[in-house]
Amino acid sequence: MKNVLLIIMLLFFSAFTYAQNSFQNKTVKILPKSELTITGDTNIKSFDCVFDMGYLQKEYPLHYIIDAPGRMRFKNAILSLDTKGFDCGSQPINNDFHKLIQSEKYPQILIELLEMRLQKPGFANAVVNITIAGTRKEHTFPVEFTEGGISNIKGILLLDIKDFKLKPPKKLFGMIVVKDEIEIDFKLVVQN
Repeated sequence: MKNVLLIIMLLFFSAFTYAQNSFQNKTVKILPKSELTITGDTNIKSFDCVFDMGYLQKEYPLHYIIDAPGRMRFKNAILSLDTKGFDCGSQPINNDFHKLIQSEKYPQILIELLEMRLQKPGFANAVVNITIAGTRKEHTFPVEFTEGGISNIKGILLLDIKDFKLKPPKKLFGMIVVKDEIEIDFKLVVQN
């Protein structure tokens, strides 16, 4: 009888521990005040491709777990950016940008949030998978945030386009060349 009672207690405590470590669910809204820009540079001048936030879905389910002090892991936290939503300021630059990211074949850029590691209050390192033109790479970069009913999350993610097997277009017989490093600058305003 003692063994049966011991087994029941162990099962109860394991179920309790599992419940403590299970993923929590939450829905967040990305508000229209949010901004996302991809900035690139050529040997002549820089260019900005601004994302129209109207292309985002309004609500995102978040599945997360706090599994260590200061560390939050996420499951299926994917921000899908429709490549049609980017405007680089002129049709020729738009065409070059879409050719670079192969938007006809790959119409979305995916940013999957994997983990946030708190560094100090208001600052964390985000671990994300970025998928561009069918190639996925993991990146870690710093973000700044404020918490509350309305949260602000901002950061700059530096990427090397060669990591995504992208070939920048060359203009004027190779005299104008896009540099390999681009940055994704974002300021997300999120309602919890």
